[in-house]
Amino acid sequence: MINKLLSTAFKLYLRSQLTHTEDLQISILGKNSQILQGNIPGLLLSCTNTVYQGLFLESVAIKGADIKFNLSEVLKQKPWQLLEPIIVEVKLSLNSDDLQASLASPLLQSALNDLWQIILNIETINNKLINSTITWENIAIAPQGFDFTGIYRDAQGKIQPIKLFTQFALDNPHTLNLNTVEITDISVGLQRLEHPLPINLGSDVLIEQLIFDPQQILCAGKIIIKPIS
Repeated sequence: MINKLLSTAFKLYLRSQLTHTEDLQISILGKNSQILQGNIPGLLLSCTNTVYQGLFLESVAIKGADIKFNLSEVLKQKPWQLLEPIIVEVKLSLNSDDLQASLASPLLQSALNDLWQIILNIETINNKLINSTITWENIAIAPQGFDFTGIYRDAQGKIQPIKLFTQFALDNPHTLNLNTVEITDISVGLQRLEHPLPINLGSDVLIEQLIFDPQQILCAGKIIIKPIS
């Protein structure tokens, strides 16, 4: 009974956070005595064709343990809340169509802006593009990275095409190496990154596997989820 109630509460909470999802499955693991103390010993979650804040994901699988939550409020049919930070194992995949559909997502746009600023700070990259606003129109999966095409307005106000090719590799679970950068721009020609550039993912992210297939990206790792303050 308690497991079913919590599973329903989880599903309601997740559906309120997702624009779309299919085949949402949740399994609560543990004894009633543990759960009635506000502790979930184990949680398994999976879903497909999910959209979260504009990000399109082909499949998601999550495994969590020792989850402290607000049981008394859930029993009153109030929203589920996390009380303490937890480490969750995550596996996700997205295909080329998902990636293109995600291009307008604020989360992906923020990540692209951060990546572009990192690239512009590379000494070998021509600084003519520093004050230009890039509109990325297409993104595709490439070997160990991504192909981007977009447009920007040059100093004379003309709209110019630009292409960006990147390749990544895991240096360690907290660091992603930007191994290859190639920018093709009509005003400055072809520019390349001469040395690998490390990107720190932070202490809350631990990537164990990152695979770029021709039509799919697979990622597995752990993240720390903290209560909403």
